[in-house]
Amino acid sequence: MNLISIRLPSEFVEILDEMVLQGKYASRSEAIRLALRDFYREHYAAKQSTDFKFPNVDFAYNNIIFEDD
Repeated sequence: MNLISIRLPSEFVEILDEMVLQGKYASRSEAIRLALRDFYREHYAAKQSTDFKFPNVDFAYNNIIFEDD
């Protein structure tokens, strides 16, 4: 995986931390990855005819699994 840095308003960081504390996500990174995946699916995947498939990360084995939608 690649490491990137982003700047977020403190309110967004608080939301991320609360979701992690509640056990909804294992980490901030996981929450952001899944949000990006959902954003991609909602805004791009259905509107483009492409063979690209957004990867689903299997954290237990650190492998990338491509979903068949």
